[in-house]
Amino acid sequence: MTSKTPHEEIRLQDLYSADDVLSTIYEQGILDEDGVRLIMRKKHLQFVLSHHEHKIWQSADGRWKTYITDEESGKRKQISRESREDLEDFLYDKYLAEDEELAKKRATMESLYDDWAEYKSLFVSESTIKRDRNTWKALYKDAPIVKKPLVSVTKTELERWLLSVIRSKNMNSHQFNNFISVIRQLMAYAEEIGIIDSNPVEKIRIQKKRILKPEIKGPTITQVFMEDERQLLIKYAMEQYNKHRDTVQIFTSLAIAFLLYVPLRRGELVALRFDDLDGNRLILTDSYSHDMKCLKGRLKDIEGWRAMDVVPPALEIIERIRQERIRLGMPTDGCIFTVNEKYGSLYSALGKSINKYCDEIGIPRRSLHKTRKTCASKMHADGVNDLIIQAQLGHKDLRTTFNSYCYDVTTDAERYRAISASLA
Repeated sequence: MTSKTPHEEIRLQDLYSADDVLSTIYEQGILDEDGVRLIMRKKHLQFVLSHHEHKIWQSADGRWKTYITDEESGKRKQISRESREDLEDFLYDKYLAEDEELAKKRATMESLYDDWAEYKSLFVSESTIKRDRNTWKALYKDAPIVKKPLVSVTKTELERWLLSVIRSKNMNSHQFNNFISVIRQLMAYAEEIGIIDSNPVEKIRIQKKRILKPEIKGPTITQVFMEDERQLLIKYAMEQYNKHRDTVQIFTSLAIAFLLYVPLRRGELVALRFDDLDGNRLILTDSYSHDMKCLKGRLKDIEGWRAMDVVPPALEIIERIRQERIRLGMPTDGCIFTVNEKYGSLYSALGKSINKYCDEIGIPRRSLHKTRKTCASKMHADGVNDLIIQAQLGHKDLRTTFNSYCYDVTTDAERYRAISASLA
């Protein structure tokens, strides 16, 4: 057999990484997961025994013995087992438990953050994780308290720090909720995995009315389309549809008109399918995440799905799209507005198109999300029950619907007439 030069050895070794070798061993059935764990345990046991400071011996009665240091008295304590293997297993478990206990004592908010975020990502949307990450970087990351062992953080110390941040940032209720939710949930996670006995944040009572900045709604004109603007947008979107009948652009135009009748989130509309329609209701179960570039398989709503009523003009738009798809030789058993599963393309086109439409009809730009607020405000102005509006929008809390989505859309003339009719 021809021997290889050292240079040839190096080149051959460089062909295969340690991960490649391990993957091949596992895939070929040379070693299974239990075998890997056994090897790792043996290596850990060797490390434990090499650092055990007392000798191990077999006494005259045949039992195996050694000494350990008693945690309470600090004195030597003799341990004996029937076999050397049993004694080594005892030492392994003892030192492993001590390592885990030491790790718990050293754990900080900083060291736990990534594990907690990964755990939380199993239950919440990517946008929530992104919001938490931004909050962490802005308000927590460089704070000395997040580097302190959790077992030594007191309620009073934590309360003082929270109050100092709230006051220094002059937080309103929305900013406060984003801020406090991170530490509340992080501490709950630490309690759940046994690092702390209880969550200190749950014992802290922040006097929100006294220290938080009042949250003032933005002016109506910046938050919703007034009714005359809404009608102008619907009319212009339908004109654009008629102008571009031979292109897929018609689906974007019809989608914008649809959103001025049905208060969907943008990701919900992008994922909307023909089989979501049940009579005059939509049963929504999916949404597109622009951050994750995929369908999420659930909604942002707490239940993960919701049912919505669809008004006649919106039903007509869906039927119009069905007929257009047939005319253009496109399927009618999948998405309503999205073409060829290009969810990201429609998502982006909607935002650009509504700005373009606003510019072309001469009204102030408002984002696509403002169509949800417009629908909510229109229903509220027309006397629709707030609970019904909440259900249509998919909000967990009625306060969110009323405080952030319902605006006064009456004109100055309408307002004056109403006041005069009441008081004159």
